[in-house]
Amino acid sequence: MARNKTKIAYITSNVTRRRTFQRRKRNLLKKVDELSVLCGIPSCALVTMPGEPNQPEIWPSIVDADNLIAQLRDLPSLGQDKRTLDQERFLSKGNERLEEQLKKVEKENREAEVKVALMRCLCGEGVQSTDLDVVGSLAEGKARAVAERIEWLTKTLYLAPALAVDLQLRL
Repeated sequence: MARNKTKIAYITSNVTRRRTFQRRKRNLLKKVDELSVLCGIPSCALVTMPGEPNQPEIWPSIVDADNLIAQLRDLPSLGQDKRTLDQERFLSKGNERLEEQLKKVEKENREAEVKVALMRCLCGEGVQSTDLDVVGSLAEGKARAVAERIEWLTKTLYLAPALAVDLQLRL
């Protein structure tokens, strides 16, 4: 028999809320134990009941939890933060990844537009001003990249200035 989807909202009845808390706490601790066993990792859980903050339930034991927390505190700050992401860092990493994908797709689109423009010219369909703009911007970008490469080579390989000028004149 299928269960209905549980509506996530504050439970107003004290008795129902306490029973739900106990049941879900038990399930949570069971999942932490399973995670620890299946993945072979040390883990602990600390759960407090609202209204009883002085009596937390600690799994597996206070000693084990203290040891695990001490190990975490002994890590250098870089080690502690290495694999942890707050919401801001998680979203910024996602944004960076999406921006990289966007740049890649935009570059592919520009290259496809140039191919289409050149094919139109080859097929004799005539040249449109937008086609010339696309091809011209691509040519400018390539020339800029070549000039930057020449500048880099001049600085790193100490090419003779006359050779660098000769290379730029050939462009």
